[in-house]
Amino acid sequence: MKPEFKGYYLPIGDLIVLLRSQGLVIEDEARARNILANVSYARLKSYLIPLMEDRGSHRFRPGATFEQAYALYGFDRRLRELLFHEMEKFEISLRTHISYVTSESDSGYWFTKAEYFRSAHAHDRLLKKIYSEINRSDNDSIVRFREKYSNDFPPCWLTLEATSMGTLSILYEDMRPGPMKKRISDYYGVNEETLISWIQHLVYVRNYCAHHNRLWNKHLSVPGPYPDNSRGAFAIDRGYDPRSIYATCCILKYLVNVIKPDNNFAVRLRNLIDSFTIVSTAPEMGFPSGWKDDPFWRVW
Repeated sequence: MKPEFKGYYLPIGDLIVLLRSQGLVIEDEARARNILANVSYARLKSYLIPLMEDRGSHRFRPGATFEQAYALYGFDRRLRELLFHEMEKFEISLRTHISYVTSESDSGYWFTKAEYFRSAHAHDRLLKKIYSEINRSDNDSIVRFREKYSNDFPPCWLTLEATSMGTLSILYEDMRPGPMKKRISDYYGVNEETLISWIQHLVYVRNYCAHHNRLWNKHLSVPGPYPDNSRGAFAIDRGYDPRSIYATCCILKYLVNVIKPDNNFAVRLRNLIDSFTIVSTAPEMGFPSGWKDDPFWRVW
């Protein structure tokens, strides 16, 4: 039987005393107090754990410092910002191409027709989600549309601007296989199954970024698989862990290459990693040795 947790609160001063007793070097106590006053210990602890030699006794490795833990925290924050910025490009691109392809094939209201989806139940569930998100939206174009017209939904090129990335993922996954769905995946140079997996992976990572959760050494629950084939170049090493941050970086690099071929994502990622000497890209992040020499990541 699991024991009941008997929690207790430690003031910042007592917490610093405890950390020092466990072997953590804290040279600038005033700075440590300020950091702990603004970044909770519950959040910072995830960056202290990698510095421990024995997690059971909470003993830190000789020479481990509070500043090293805070550096890991800073790296993680900047990594989330970088990935979120690149995911924004893909999210906007995906909304755009779903709107273009589907509207050309039928009309702006194709998504209200069950025939385009794998089941009536899936379609009904999707429409309810979209309807709820549209009604909550304060997007100016959608507000004006509702004021002017009686339709339950705006056309898809407006509707998709107000749906969440999670709903967009469900919409594409639930579409019935056919020319429309294939044209969308063809634009990105991968098959439909790969694109679905990648969208789901990026939705998961995006939510982590949006909620400021630790990401740099996270074993991700939703995998980002190596593509069976792709029109554009991809990372050479097929053996990467699909649940690693390296998988996320490879997928984003490939997709951004499609969207903006002259992007500088590789440069910014390399500069970020190089600027934090405390960071190990393997095994914590899943980067293979020699990844910088892969033509996919090479900076010319």
